[in-house]
Amino acid sequence: MRTILLALAATVGFPVLAQQGISATIDLRDQANDRLKVELVVPSFGSGPLVFALPRIVPGIYGAMDHGRLAGTMEAFDGDGNPLPIERMEVGRWRIPEPQGLHRITYSVDDGWEEFDIRFTRGNYRSSEGTVKSDAVVLNHNTVFGYFEGHEQLPYTIHLKKPANLYAATSLTRTEESPDEITFQAANYRHLVDNPVMIAPPDTAHIRLPDIDVLVACHSTTGQAIAQDVAKYIRPLLADQRAYLGGVLPVKKYTFLIYHHPSDREGSSMADGLEHSASTLILLCMPLDPEAIARNVYGVASHEFFHTILPLSVHSEEIEHYDFRAPRMSRHLWLYEGMTEYFAIHMPIKQGRQSMDEFLIVLNEKVRMMRNFPDDIALTALSQQAMERQDQYYNFYLKGTLFCMGLDIALRERSSGAYGVQELVRDLQREYGVGRPFKDEALFTGVERLTGPDIGAFLQRHLNEPSALPVQDWLGKVGIALDANGKAVVLPKPTKAQRRLRAWWIGR
Repeated sequence: MRTILLALAATVGFPVLAQQGISATIDLRDQANDRLKVELVVPSFGSGPLVFALPRIVPGIYGAMDHGRLAGTMEAFDGDGNPLPIERMEVGRWRIPEPQGLHRITYSVDDGWEEFDIRFTRGNYRSSEGTVKSDAVVLNHNTVFGYFEGHEQLPYTIHLKKPANLYAATSLTRTEESPDEITFQAANYRHLVDNPVMIAPPDTAHIRLPDIDVLVACHSTTGQAIAQDVAKYIRPLLADQRAYLGGVLPVKKYTFLIYHHPSDREGSSMADGLEHSASTLILLCMPLDPEAIARNVYGVASHEFFHTILPLSVHSEEIEHYDFRAPRMSRHLWLYEGMTEYFAIHMPIKQGRQSMDEFLIVLNEKVRMMRNFPDDIALTALSQQAMERQDQYYNFYLKGTLFCMGLDIALRERSSGAYGVQELVRDLQREYGVGRPFKDEALFTGVERLTGPDIGAFLQRHLNEPSALPVQDWLGKVGIALDANGKAVVLPKPTKAQRRLRAWWIGR
């Protein structure tokens, strides 16, 4: 579940911008039935009808959540405190027919979930909402603060009042801070949504490496501190990712927000993650076992951190110009999710952290689960229909990932090991970095220009046409076969060419 980085306005000059933007206040000390009171002080919008909205959907989420369903009665006032007409048009939109003199809007919002547990039934997107409790708050701004349609670029100043014993962890810029109040700044609404906050008793660890400063902020509803254990797993992960990405990490500051609640069903566990440009929110429902928690965080964190490249850095115009109400879907979830997941499963063996047997266990599970999905729709078409075809969405983490494996093997074979998907993605970063989105229909042409017409045909055949992937053929090139049960096994006597290509692919 993924949130998207958009090109942000420069963060200098915030105090001046804030005077022209929206000033929002919430007080976590003033809760009634887990509801928060919200006050927005707004600039002048002039004449003509105005629409205030909470998102129907947010970047990285591929099912409508209708966050406006959490909002209560909306009231609007002029500068003298006189009420102005405001009417609810639909679940997440309110119309102010005569906004002249509009100064302030007030409303309350409910939390999205009481506790993160395995009985949660509303989609698979818990990490796009949050919880409000006296001892801890997970705050996704898209469920609390709205925007005015056509004015999403206005800057936001957030005044957060809180109990003095709680710490607010986020990657948002802090401009003022005292024990019971913090002021944050966001360049615009997208920037605000891109930076969740967790407010909880302090349980943090810092990881400082030569090119990145990482905050690990945790909260377990058991009251036990877990941040130090989690950080021990994240530190080597970041080192491996730096090496895997060619020696440079894509961000300089990052925050991991981790919320844990123990599972009340023996043997059951669940994890959910939502990545952002400078942070990841991870929700865990599992037994209180610090090492098991840390291992689960490693897997989720690896995938989510790789999203700082895809799609947070490299993405199409559909993502760059995101519509919170009715977004256009890109054709390339195979890249945003499939390649990201491939990086997450390929890196451990490529960097020597995983044995061949361990890698094959992961690979076998991908193949096994992929076979539960039909092959009657091309991945590019499924990507554009992701909201309507929720029953097929998970296949991007399976078929999308295995396609990227096949692409990697093909690239390594044609370049004698010199060029694979790691290098391809680096080239895509150089060509389509932040602020330079690609045209959705032109990506294959761009990849073909970087690689060759044979790779262009490879993309067309396996992404644009509905068909099963020739996984057995791809693995056969590296000396791995699928046995009678469909499990990948290493051939006992691979050829010299198979051994060489496997070494180029996974380093062994």
